[in-house]
This record gives sequence, C-alpha cells and structure tokens, in this order.
Amino acid sequence: MHQVIEFFEKLLDTSDWPPRWYCGKWTDFHGWLFIISDLLVWSAYFAIPLIIIRYISRRHDARFFRLYFLFAGFICACGATHLFDALSFWYPAYRLGALMRLITGLISWTTVVYLIKLMPLAIKLRTSSQLEAEIQQREKAEDKFRTLLEVAPDCMVIMDGNGTVQLVNAQTEKMFGLNRETMIGKSIDQLMLSSFDRLLGIIRTSAAANTDGNTTQVDRIECFGKRAGEPEFPIEISLSPLQTEDGLLLIAAIRDVSEKKRMEKEIREANSSLEKKVQQRTEELERKNRELETFAYVASHDLQEPLRTTSAFVDLLRKRYHGQMDETADQYLDFIHQSSDRMKVLITNLLDYSRIGREKELVEVDCNELLQDVVGDLDQSIRENNAAVQCESLPTVNAYKVELKQLFQNLISNSLKFRKPGISPDIRVGALRENGHWVFSFKDNGIGINPAYHEKVFVLFQRLHKRTEYEGTGIGLANCKKIVELHGGKIWVESAQNEGCTFFFTISEIQ
Repeated sequence: MHQVIEFFEKLLDTSDWPPRWYCGKWTDFHGWLFIISDLLVWSAYFAIPLIIIRYISRRHDARFFRLYFLFAGFICACGATHLFDALSFWYPAYRLGALMRLITGLISWTTVVYLIKLMPLAIKLRTSSQLEAEIQQREKAEDKFRTLLEVAPDCMVIMDGNGTVQLVNAQTEKMFGLNRETMIGKSIDQLMLSSFDRLLGIIRTSAAANTDGNTTQVDRIECFGKRAGEPEFPIEISLSPLQTEDGLLLIAAIRDVSEKKRMEKEIREANSSLEKKVQQRTEELERKNRELETFAYVASHDLQEPLRTTSAFVDLLRKRYHGQMDETADQYLDFIHQSSDRMKVLITNLLDYSRIGREKELVEVDCNELLQDVVGDLDQSIRENNAAVQCESLPTVNAYKVELKQLFQNLISNSLKFRKPGISPDIRVGALRENGHWVFSFKDNGIGINPAYHEKVFVLFQRLHKRTEYEGTGIGLANCKKIVELHGGKIWVESAQNEGCTFFFTISEIQ
C-alpha cells in the first residue's frame, strides 16, 4: 500500500530516471525515427475519433452509439501511450505513462466485453443484398398501395397530423373538381366546410374513450364538401389514424352521400305520412269498436224487454192451457219456453261480453285471494261434482279486478262442465314469471279438446258439442280472450282428445 501511495505522490516526478536519450546508445537517426513514428501513430489515433464523432453528428439514425464512443476512447488512449513514449526522450514521466497504459487496458477490455454482447445482434443485421431486396419489396408494396388507392371506389385522402394533404386518388379529383397537384401540400380544409381541428378533436375523443389510449378508426363523420362553383354537398368521412416514424398520418375515406340523404328524406316523409294514416285508421277503428260495443249493449238491453213479455205470455199459456190442447200443442209451447230461456242466457252473456273493459280501472290484485273468492262463488257446483281445486302460490298483479275474476271463473266453470263421466274433476292453477310476464295455467283432467279446434274455441258463438250434451252459448272462452287481450296478453290451450286441457294466458308484470 505504501508503494501505491508513493506512486501517485511521484506521478509527475522524473528524477528517478534519466531522459530516454541517455538510456542506451541512441544515434540521432534512430532516436528521431522512433520519436517521429510515435508522433505519427498518436496523431492518427487522435484523428480517427474526430472522424467518428463527425460521422455520428451527421447520422442521427446511426446505431450502436455507445460502441462508437468506446472505440473513440480506446483509440485515443492507445494514441496517448505513443505520445508519452515520444515525450520520454526529454521528459521521463514513466509513472504517468504506466497509468495511461492501465487506462488503455481498461478501456480496451470494456470495448471487448461490449463487442461480445453486441455480437448476436450484429450477426442478425441484414446484409447489403438483403437491404436492397427489402427496398425493392417496399417499392413494390408502395406501387400496389398506390394502385389500390387509385381503384378505390371512395375518395381517399392521406394527410399528416396538421391536416396537410400528402396523397389523393383519382376519385378525389373527380368529386371535388380539383387536380391532385392543387390539393397536395394544401390543407384538407379546402375540400370541406368542417375544419381539420374538428376531425382531430373527434380522433382524440375516440382515443380518450379507449382504455388503452390508442387511436382507432372513426366511422361516418358527417359534414359538407366544397366543390368549385357549385353548392355544398353532404359527405361522410371515415378516418383511420396511423402512427409512423414521421408522426401521425390520417387516412380519410370520403363518400358523397347526397343520394343517401335524399332517400332518407323521402323515407322520413313516407314514414310520417304512414304514421298519420295509421293513427287516423286506429282512431277510426277505435271509434267503430266503441260504436259496436254500444250497439251490442243497447241491442242486448233492448231485446230483454220484448223477450220478457214473450216469456211471460208463454208461461201464462202453459199454466192455463197445458193439458187442455193436444200433445203437439203442448210440445210447441215447451219448445217456445226452452228457446226463450236460451235467448235470456244468450242476451245476458252478450251484455257481459259488451261490458268487458267499459269501466277500466287498474288496481293491485292478489290472485290468491281472487281465486279463493271464485272458489267460494262456485262452491255449490264444486261440491256437486266432487271436484278439487289445487293452487300454487299466485302473484299480485296490476289488473282489472272484475274482469280478471270473470276470467278465473269462466276457466274453472269450463273445467267443471267438461268433465269426464264418472271421474271427479281435478283442477290445478299455477303461475310462472317469464320474460317480464306472468304465465298463468289452468289445468284439468276433463274430456280435452281436439288440436284441430284449439283456435276455434275462442271464437264468439263457436260450440264443439250439442246442447243436449253440454249447456252453453259459446261465449265463455270468447270472453276469456277479450279479457286477456284487455290486459295486453294472449291466451292459448294445450290439449288432446280425452287427455284434459291446460289453458295458458299471460299478464304483464307492468301494466
């Protein structure tokens, strides 16, 4: 350690050695040859780094900057050792020369290590022939790109991040009435009324909306184009931003949508006219429906009075003259009496049908309580037929309570009426939530319905059986359909002959 300290203390001391001229037998020629050779090597070693630095300052795209500087340092250090050798003939600073050689060795090995690390990458570098081939491929690709650009059906405009037009195709010249020399190098604003800043703002907004922050294609920006000596016309622009080494490029596809806008206007006018016609037709149908309902109500109501009179006189005739006339006359009176009773029932049912929905009032209806009320009203018929009515948990819905009760009553009455002989009716009521609706089901073990008549049973006055087999007027299920449609739902039946029926109907959760 003492020697190291002494070395640096006497770093510039030359007293321990004589000048090199006095070491050995130097002739003038030999000595100056040695000195001049070292100086030439030193000057060359110092010139080479200057040339390298000059090259780097001119070529900003040069690779391996660190390697260049390491080479420059290594060469300068080597030159310095030769300079010290030349100076030692007069100034024997051998300690300083030794330190310089150590620095040269360290820089040399640092360069060697760095070269070893760069070797795999250097091996992968393309040769000049490969670079020439790549240049040719790029030129071919550019030619193809230009060809595709020219044959594109839309106007294609390529501009930089400042909106300066870089490239256009033939369709652009045709649409805007300008030649490409006039457009290239000018602002895109010369082609449209909207400013380029608006387009750039839309792109930035699109980029901000993306979680990754990248710009993406922006479709169908609507604005107006400008054509020399002609009025403005509507255009649609689709922008595709592209980040390049030279900065942002925007590829704009521009389409003249004058015809599209004209057709849209015609469609809007047609739709508006159609909506008015539909509204008028709807109002007319609603008016006619109200008139029909009023007519049915009035007609049914007015028919009751003469029917009462007819029935009263028929009853008087039966009481006073029954058995006093021949058998045929008595049979005729019985026919008139039965027909009058059927007419009473028919008129009553017609009145009920016409009253459905006349006084609409939506209320919350607990269907469990409603079903219990219906079962209570039909208790006598249920007992007589030894029937069982089973119920799952039913929902509470917004409905017209009177009409909904009539719907439940008609469906249960139907199951009691169309039972199988000798078999007790088993009626099951349930409801399921499905797609924003409640689907109610009334299932029985009765005689069933032939699939061919599944639609017919809901038509007014349609009967599938003779009066001698089953009573009825053919209005009950028509009433059911009208009530369900009043609630905005639909009704249908699933059944097969002698296998019972399941009636389904829907009621919306929100009326």
